[in-house]
Amino acid sequence: MTFYKAAESYVDMKKNVLSPKTVKEYSEKAKRLPEWFCSLPVSDISQVEINKLVNQLSKGRAPKTVRDYHGFVTAVMGTFYPALRISTTLPQKVKNEPYTPSGEDVRRILDAVKNTEFEVAITLACYGLRRSEICALTPEDVEGDILHINKALVQAADGEWVIKSTKTTGSTRDIIIPEELAEKIKRQGYVYKGAPGNLTKHLDRIEKKLGIEHFSIHKLRHYFASQMSALGVPEADILKMG
Repeated sequence: MTFYKAAESYVDMKKNVLSPKTVKEYSEKAKRLPEWFCSLPVSDISQVEINKLVNQLSKGRAPKTVRDYHGFVTAVMGTFYPALRISTTLPQKVKNEPYTPSGEDVRRILDAVKNTEFEVAITLACYGLRRSEICALTPEDVEGDILHINKALVQAADGEWVIKSTKTTGSTRDIIIPEELAEKIKRQGYVYKGAPGNLTKHLDRIEKKLGIEHFSIHKLRHYFASQMSALGVPEADILKMG
């Protein structure tokens, strides 16, 4: 069995256990590995070939990306060739400190999206919601000023967007939102109805237009946590809300 066939089998045996997003990522990793490695019989792969692979992947890729690929390779090898002891020297981790928006940045962005189809979605991101959670919400998830977060919209291996459970069991939660935001969701009849990627692109456009340093929509979760911390909310409660 070649490594590629083993990788396909590994993904297939995990597809009903892992989330659709993870299955998609695993499938893509198998296709993006170098052809010379994928064509090797599993029984012929040694630490030498894995070292060579890591060295090749390290050229032009971030250390975290290389580590992710290596983790996938070791998982496949651990399943189909458990006798092989793998001990690879991996690229040193780089401390990444992405920009976290300030309160002023967020105020300007919320002003820019006011009365648009993106207003509710980006506002909810400021309350600690992930993009996948926002895109899965419906007006039925709003009860008074309580928002029930119990599902996520993710992309499956075939490219289709599917509803699944939240990222972890702890991510299923209820949070309080302003009454005017809850009323707006009920009034307009949706939370966000566009493609998830369009939400990200729109935020990018606004940042450029306003001259705000780039940050992803996920960084609004960091903003939420920092604001709660500044208010003196205990860390355990911040983790629960997020």
